[in-house]
Order: sequence, then structure tokens, then C-alpha cells
Amino acid sequence: MQFERLGPKGRNQLKDMEIECTYRVPVAGGWTPEGLRALLCGARRTVVVAHQNADGDAVGSLTGLYAVLRDMTPADVTPILPDGCPDDLDWLPNTDRIVDCSREPERARHLVAEADLIVATDLNGLDRTGRMSDAFLASKARKVLIDHHVGPHRDEFDIVISDDGISSACELAYWGTDAATSLYSGICTDTGTFSYSNDRQSLYLAAAELLTRGIDPKAINLNIKNVFTTARLQFFGHAMSRLMTVYDDKSLALMVISRDDMKAYGMTSAELTGLVNEVMRLRDVDCAILVREEADSVRLSMRSKVHVDVNLLARELFDGGGHERAAGATSHLSLQETVARVKQKFNVK
Repeated sequence: MQFERLGPKGRNQLKDMEIECTYRVPVAGGWTPEGLRALLCGARRTVVVAHQNADGDAVGSLTGLYAVLRDMTPADVTPILPDGCPDDLDWLPNTDRIVDCSREPERARHLVAEADLIVATDLNGLDRTGRMSDAFLASKARKVLIDHHVGPHRDEFDIVISDDGISSACELAYWGTDAATSLYSGICTDTGTFSYSNDRQSLYLAAAELLTRGIDPKAINLNIKNVFTTARLQFFGHAMSRLMTVYDDKSLALMVISRDDMKAYGMTSAELTGLVNEVMRLRDVDCAILVREEADSVRLSMRSKVHVDVNLLARELFDGGGHERAAGATSHLSLQETVARVKQKFNVK
């Protein structure tokens, strides 16, 4: 784990630190659990933010940290999402408190401008807040990052709590919190209910501790998994049968979804969450890439099992990133040009 402080003369790089199994923030370089608490408690107006196109880890860590800060600090705390909370996650506690920047842009920008502390979770840089990135980057507030992605933008934050070996932002954020339902949910979604990103003991220690706090794991799993409408399930079937190409000699599956495809089934981008993971169920596929057309860009979701480092692939293709086995990117080319670049990378037609 890297835990860093930025001073007036620039970043003070600290040594790697051992992670305590209770996940208290380690003492290092003058920052202690108490020192971090003092920073959080000293704020008057705090904004908590996660990335655009929010998934379970983003919403779980956002609402979990909101609950913690609301209870431990006198500050006015507001959770923000660039494009709101997906419908299939609105059962999580405190999602009704989230400000949707796409629906209330003026209010969101005012909240960011007035904040004296910004806590960012489940993103490695403020550019992942989409159209709100300029507001966050311009803010003079102190900034804290809690994240598990490769390559955190350290120069954007005053404190960085980052470990790309951790399963999820929720696992990383669970120190000192009672927001167990939100955080356990985020761990489940980012690990595929413990089916990947599960090679560290800390994951199970975190889950075990959260289980002691009265959560209902059966109910959480039901809410995570059983959220499909008929139209969504039909679209997943349509996408798997009509919009996907499997290149057996490359162990590659490429799925291309246009806006017209989504419109025909009444789908939103949020409802495509999990589709690329379904592709990974194919026995002979090592790498799956989902390319979907948005209103003003093209989004790519990438997964792999063993051989392809999709974090590197995303970075090379469109300056994206994420993790070795799960990554994403945004293309500002057309859908056809984006697909052509992916095919060229794999030398397929």
C-alpha cells in the first residue's frame, strides 16, 4: 500500500507499508489514523465522489464512506456520481442521498466549488468523473483518494491510499466503518462474489469482519444477482447470439453494441453491467472485449483469465486502464473505427 502526503514543495514519496489485517490506516510520514480522522473531521463541507458509469464497488464505497463521514464528522457531507446511481443498485443504503450530476449539473458544480474536502473512491484519477472532471480539478479543497486501480494520479491528491492488489475500493475502505452492507456489496460485485481477485487473505478477513456487523449476505447476493427485467435478459441473449464474434485461434470474444441495438430493447448503459463477465463463462475464451456506443464516445470493457494483461491493452489502445484482468477505456473515434483498431491489435478480421 502507498500512503502519501503532498506538501508545498511537492510529493513526499513514502515507503511501502505493511497493511494491518484490521485495515486501520497505517502510521507513516506523520499521517496516522488519528491524523486522517482530524483532517476528515476538520472539514465543513465534504463531497464524496466515485467514477462515471458507476458499478457496485463505486456505489458501495461511495455510500459506505458517506455513512462513515456523516456519523464521524460535523461536516455537511454529500455523495456525488457523475451520471447517477444505476437502478439495480438503488436498494443500497443512502443511494437516495446521491446527487446525480447529469440531472443537477449546476447544483453539483456548486457543491464541488464550495467543498473544502473531496474524498474520491474507486477511481485512479479525477478524469474518471467525466464532465465533472474540470470542476474537481479546479477545486481548492483538500483531496483524499481511496482506490485500488493501477496508476493513481498522485499529483491530484493530498492523501493517496492506494493498493492495486486489493480486490475493491470497498475492501480498502472498510477500516473504521459501520457501513457494512454497502461495503460488503461492493466487495461482492468487484470480485464476482469471490470468484476472482481473491488471492489475498485480506479479502476474506474483510468479508469476515463485515459479517460480524449484522449484514445479511444472502439478501445482498439476491439483490445483486436477481435484478434483471425481461427486456434486459432478452438483450443479453441477443447480444451473445447476434452481436458477439469468437475468434477461436486467438481465444478472443469481441462484442460490439451500437446505440440502435440498445434502443431496440430499451437498454441503458447501466443495464449492460455484467454482460462482459457473462462472455467470460465461455470455456475457450481467454479475453473478452465489449465495445458499446455512447452518445458522445465509445466505451470498452475488457476482461481476461490468464494470458492477456487487459490493463496494458486498454492503455495501449485508448489510454485506458484498470487491472490486469479487468480494465476499460474510452474511445473518441467512431464505433467502426474503434472496432477496427481493436481488430488490428489482435490481427483479426
